[in-house]
Amino acid sequence: MEINQTAVLKTSKEIEIQAPVDKVWDIQTNIDAWPEWQPEISEAKLDSSLKPDASFVWKSGGFKLISTIGKVSKNSFIGWTGKGFGASSIHTWEFERLENGNTLVRTNESMNGWLVKLLKGVMDKKLNDSLDIWLDSLKRVAESS
Repeated sequence: MEINQTAVLKTSKEIEIQAPVDKVWDIQTNIDAWPEWQPEISEAKLDSSLKPDASFVWKSGGFKLISTIGKVSKNSFIGWTGKGFGASSIHTWEFERLENGNTLVRTNESMNGWLVKLLKGVMDKKLNDSLDIWLDSLKRVAESS
């Protein structure tokens, strides 16, 4: 599963976290708990277990999103597609165990849709800021417990 390389918006981010990959994975993939540690997410509910074709509804930055998991590989990869008002996205997360015992997290996202085209500059900044907050929050939680 990959992001859409021809999408209106695309971004990639990564961060090294001083925690084992299974711990970072467990935090990131516990979708129902996202609002507990991710300040931009106010609601999140996975409709079943973490598996391909499972859906989750969540609210980020005040926007309600409906996402469907496309691929899951434990402690290694999760990706989903999402739809919201005037936008669609593909979001992937990769988790790599480093030799020093830390975890490298890479995230990639693409966004398309009429709203994304209309507000490209604003949406690009919002997307990048949002992913920075998400990664920083994941790092803080994983390293603090």
